[in-house]
Amino acid sequence: MEKLIALQTIDLRVSEMEREKSQIPQSITSLEEELKKEEERVLSAKADLEKLLKERRQKEKSLEEEVDKVKKAEGRVLEIKTNKEYQAVLKEIAGAKKLNRQREEEILEALEKCEEAQRRVTEGEKELEGKRKETLRLVTELRKKEASFEQEMAGEVRQREAQEKEISRELLSRYRMVAEKRQGIAVARVAQGACQACHMNLRPQLYIELQRQESMIVCPNCSRILFWENGSIKAEKA
Repeated sequence: MEKLIALQTIDLRVSEMEREKSQIPQSITSLEEELKKEEERVLSAKADLEKLLKERRQKEKSLEEEVDKVKKAEGRVLEIKTNKEYQAVLKEIAGAKKLNRQREEEILEALEKCEEAQRRVTEGEKELEGKRKETLRLVTELRKKEASFEQEMAGEVRQREAQEKEISRELLSRYRMVAEKRQGIAVARVAQGACQACHMNLRPQLYIELQRQESMIVCPNCSRILFWENGSIKAEKA
């Protein structure tokens, strides 16, 4: 019985390592996807900045063109011969200057937006660089852990093979059959008269037979191979 318990302990360790190892690829994928999202956010911020810069350049170009028009209009003033035409040109110049002042305010607002967008890009790039380093560190650790699992599992498998050789073929076959049906738990301890796997109380006579440790006893409810907790402790001490 002690050999079966030892075998089950090894099987459970291997099963747990296999479970953890199987999760590593998904963990790596999740980390890489998070990094990709961060990269996309930075690219989006850069695209927003470029759009704002383009709009500002267009506004500045438009203002330069309008300022030139005002200068040319002011240059024509001396050539004007009639008062009516003179007043019309002055009105045109005043209106253009007013619009240019509005354009200057818009350019200042655009400049502030560009500065804010640039700040977001700078901060985003800094965070992205930190994210890249952290992702690389975590992925490296996961790959090392994956390789470590391979080595540990290989050692456990060797122990399992050695342990299996000390168990009769018939008993080993029964153990494997029950383990497959019961999520890897083929051997269950009995404490206070109850199977600790399915929590069913054993009949008094069956419990007495189990304590004698003269034959293999299985749980009437879950079919697991039972061992008496006190008896196991005594056997270990012996």
